[in-house]
Amino acid sequence: MAGGRGTRIGATDRPKVMFEVEGRPIIGWAIEPLLKLKKNGVIDRLITVVGFHGNQIIDYLGEKSEFVWQNEQLGTAHAVRCAENLIADEEGITIITNGDHALYSSDTYQKMLDEFGARNLTLGFAVVRSSNRFNDYGRVLRDQEGTVSGIVEVPEATEEQKKISERSINLYVADNKWLFKTLPQIKKSAVKGEYYINQIVEIAVKEKRKIDAIKIEDEDEALGINTREDRAETERILRSRL
Repeated sequence: MAGGRGTRIGATDRPKVMFEVEGRPIIGWAIEPLLKLKKNGVIDRLITVVGFHGNQIIDYLGEKSEFVWQNEQLGTAHAVRCAENLIADEEGITIITNGDHALYSSDTYQKMLDEFGARNLTLGFAVVRSSNRFNDYGRVLRDQEGTVSGIVEVPEATEEQKKISERSINLYVADNKWLFKTLPQIKKSAVKGEYYINQIVEIAVKEKRKIDAIKIEDEDEALGINTREDRAETERILRSRL
């Protein structure tokens, strides 16, 4: 998903994912581990959802990806639905990921796919536990038995829910046919007027589908770039890796 503008980072003449970190656009870092998996035959298609100044992304990535347009930025669930005509009827697993995450590794994506298969899931989603980072990330809701019951986005969370340390990082693996049958059921957020992809978790729970949270070991990988501070922190981490 790379259709967003990037208001908080000050994007005006280019999309957020075309801002550079360590000499390369964010989207270049983000797509690298997926290209590695494609080269290794693990995944067979890459589709990038573009919107604000999307032609810049298309020109940069070229033949590395297929593209669909999100002409109105109506949220993450709406972004995924933009790929409906390309893959809605396909058998298999779909990975949903953000174009502004420059730190994911191919090992993390592989772990998501492996866990999905090993647990025989319909839906898996990545989480980290942190009490002082990722404060704008959705909180994972669990019932008294510890079973996942949903994800609540911060604008809609209560003060008590905001204290939850288990955070969803907006990375999903889902049965593809189930995913595209489910997306039309998502309702617009009363707070922000957008369609949030996290609602598929609650729908899956109601349908008694097999779902689970998959913990990401390297907390840094969860860092998406929304602000200049996020960008600076990502550059620091990339430098230490390199």
